[in-house]
Amino acid sequence: MKNNSVVKVALGKFKENELIIASKLYKEELSNQITEAAYYKTLQRMCEAGELVKIAKGTYHLPKVGKYGIVPPSEKEIIAAFTENKTGSVVGYSLYNELNLTTQISKTVNVLSSALDGFSKSIRNIVINYVPLKFSPEVEKMIQGLEVLQNFNAIQDINYSAFVEYSKVLAQAFEEKTFEEVISKTNYKKSTISFLKEILNYYNIKNNLNKYLSSLSEYKHPRMEELYETARVSQ
Repeated sequence: MKNNSVVKVALGKFKENELIIASKLYKEELSNQITEAAYYKTLQRMCEAGELVKIAKGTYHLPKVGKYGIVPPSEKEIIAAFTENKTGSVVGYSLYNELNLTTQISKTVNVLSSALDGFSKSIRNIVINYVPLKFSPEVEKMIQGLEVLQNFNAIQDINYSAFVEYSKVLAQAFEEKTFEEVISKTNYKKSTISFLKEILNYYNIKNNLNKYLSSLSEYKHPRMEELYETARVSQ
């Protein structure tokens, strides 16, 4: 089978506007059928012929043609490509908005995803960072919690009352096994882990987070008593 035919058969499995990560497709399906150079040359020719559209470096989609020409993938479709089927989670201000922690918004959408091939990628206003995890509901909640705690001081106009309520939900959902799974594949700061421990201890949730921390260090993060007082005053 000719090179272009091999590639077209593989691409034929994708729907219009479904994102195609070229390196992943080659590695999983085509590495034993075509050389990498020939593969990327075929993709280039297909783009020149209008059979394929390059949306970002190493990322393509089959064109969807509407009344006025090619309809590019929507933000929702791009995000779905990196979060569906337990492959990722939206974080950053999109997450903070969803949790009612702030009304501030960002032009950039941040996503953590395993649906990459060990690297980061930017597609329009969406930034995707690779995390080698299966995003089960438990893992996603833990990731989201750690993201909030790590970036707490940087969240503009944070709603302290909403954060206090969220901290309670985070504590009640805590599972040591899930935390260990997440922390083994990520690089959250010691101060973030200490902040989580502060929350868990405040709500009397048993945990073994001390083993990730140094007894000789004093980690800088908010204290729950202070947060409760700030929430009370700000109401």
